Amino acid sequence: SDIMLRAPRNPKKEHLVNLKFFGQAYGFIGLMEALFAHIIFFVYMYWHGGFTPGELFLAFDKWTLGGFGGKDQATLNALLSTGQSVYFLSLVIIQWGNMFATRTRRLSVFQQNPLWGPTRNLRLLFAIPFTLGVVILFCYIGWFNRVFGTPNIPVAFFFIPIPFAIIIVVLDEIHKLAVRTYPNGLLARISW
Repeated sequence: SDIMLRAPRNPKKEHLVNLKFFGQAYGFIGLMEALFAHIIFFVYMYWHGGFTPGELFLAFDKWTLGGFGGKDQATLNALLSTGQSVYFLSLVIIQWGNMFATRTRRLSVFQQNPLWGPTRNLRLLFAIPFTLGVVILFCYIGWFNRVFGTPNIPVAFFFIPIPFAIIIVVLDEIHKLAVRTYPNGLLARISW
């Protein structure tokens, strides 16, 4: 990174957290993560419950009364609990893409490689199995299942979020390329 070439920040004018940071975290990356996790949730609900997204939107009162979609209340509760666990898993896996994408503000992940070279950070590789272990703990250990209401997740849904994590890295790489190519452009001025 070019951080050592920059002058120290003025803490009165340059805050660590500012509007640009929030725009990046919640407007760019955060919206993608939420959208992708919702897509995966709706895929689960369609594959396992037969519900389209249109049927699920604003179905709160229909869902809790039972008989929605020809299913009894116990089946609906099981579908919803598993769908929420799938959403949780999806966010964890999509965060892996975020972890690699946001290591720097402007440099590519290939310029700031986490696997070798002076910017190596092998702790990132340990973070992946650790976070996956947390999901497995919450979704596959009986005591946690009962306390948090997190049933087992179908195996296919461990793999479905991976392309979405890659998409986040690719889109952030395109964003960084545009900022590096046009450092005085509008995107560079509004970017974190």
